[in-house]
Amino acid sequence: MDPEPYLEESYAVIEKDASIREVILSGGDPFMLGAGKLRSILERLRSMERSLVIRLSTRVPVVCPDILSVAHLRAVEAASPVWVVLHINHPREITDSFLTAVRNIRSAGGIPVSQTVLLRNINDCPHVLLRLFESLVMAGVKPYYLFQLDDVRGASHFKVRLERGREIMAFLRLNASGLAVPQYALDIPGGLGKVPVDAEHVKYEEGTTMVQLISPSGEIGYYDDNAEASVCMKCGICGKTGNG
Repeated sequence: MDPEPYLEESYAVIEKDASIREVILSGGDPFMLGAGKLRSILERLRSMERSLVIRLSTRVPVVCPDILSVAHLRAVEAASPVWVVLHINHPREITDSFLTAVRNIRSAGGIPVSQTVLLRNINDCPHVLLRLFESLVMAGVKPYYLFQLDDVRGASHFKVRLERGREIMAFLRLNASGLAVPQYALDIPGGLGKVPVDAEHVKYEEGTTMVQLISPSGEIGYYDDNAEASVCMKCGICGKTGNG
C-alpha cells in the first residue's frame, strides 16, 4: 500500500484546520522510517504557514538504539524543536546505548520526555519507578506520563489496581524531585481522552470494580479496575525483600 496519498490527505487537513496545533508521529515508530522519509515529513510540517508542536513517540532508543542513525538525527535537527517521547518502562532499560541515544537526540535539538506504562510484576513498585524516573532526569529526560494500562485483550495480567498507582504517586511526590514526578493518567475507553487518575475525574461504582471517568469535555466513560493485587517482586532495588 502506498502511504503517500494518506500523507497528503493528512497534510491537507492539518493546513486547513487551524485548531490543530500539535502533530504526533506515532502508531508505529517514526525512527523505523527511512531517514529521508522522516526528514521529508518533518520538513513538510515545518513548511506550513503556522508553527506546530511536533512530537515523535518512539521506543527505538530503548530497544534498538543502533537504528537511530546520524541521518535521523539530522532530520530532527533540521526541524527542531522536536519533542521526542521515549517509551520506557523499567530502569534496566537504561543502558549505555540508550544514554548515548539520548545525548545524541538532545544534541540534535530534540527535547526528550518519557512515558511509562504501569505494569503488574514489572514496575508496579514505588522503588522501581523512583529509580527509573530519577535516572531519566539525570540523563536529561523529563518523565511526562505514567499511564494506567489500557483494557487490551490478552494483557489483563499486566493490569495494576488504580489504588496501587495512587500509592506509587504519593511515594514519588514524597521522595522524588518534582522533575522526576510524571502525571498519572488513564486513557478513557472509547476514545474519550486522557484524564488524571485523581478524585476529580474518577468515581467508583459502589459494589463493583467499575470506575466512572469524566472526560475533559464532560463525557462519561468507564474502566474496569479488576486487576489482581500487586506483590513484591523481590528485585532488590529497594534494598529489602518485603512488600514495597
